[in-house]
Amino acid sequence: MKFEKTFYTVKSGKQITVRSPLVADAQAILSLKRGYIENTTTLPLTLEEYPNNLKKESHLIEEYQNSTNSIVLIAEFEDELIGNIDLTGSKRSKINHTAMLGMGIQKDWRNQGLGKILITAAVDWAKNKSKIEIVWLAVYASNELGYNLYKNMGFEVSGIIKDFFKENEDYIDKVQMYQRIK
Repeated sequence: MKFEKTFYTVKSGKQITVRSPLVADAQAILSLKRGYIENTTTLPLTLEEYPNNLKKESHLIEEYQNSTNSIVLIAEFEDELIGNIDLTGSKRSKINHTAMLGMGIQKDWRNQGLGKILITAAVDWAKNKSKIEIVWLAVYASNELGYNLYKNMGFEVSGIIKDFFKENEDYIDKVQMYQRIK
């Protein structure tokens, strides 16, 4: 995984950095993830179910560093992690040209253009530095902001699974989206 540290400006005018994480970033990444998982209504995971600890997060970073069809990137502002994105490529030979996108952004940084920046950085890496041809993702149908972001970034709906998620007593459809990048 090779990614050049890059600087971007978000809507508020603040300059952020997007880069590959180091193992030393594991604790900060864990804190970031736990922060956006807590009380979420757009991820199929509760804080109690999040499996990673410091050792597992460190190992995950190393796995991404050694992969040819996967990448994880972090966004930071003034040395504070504010978002992350990963493209996780399949290890199976018949589908290793595909990667699943996952992303999380600190609540205070949403609607600043950070999602677009992270997706652009990850997809550009995939186009130019990997064998990935198709990027796919799943989004809650109720996540209008996320769905619109992905649609505006060129992702297309490839299917809907009715009532896939259950938040409290409400059922929510799962929207599968993809983008052919090569």
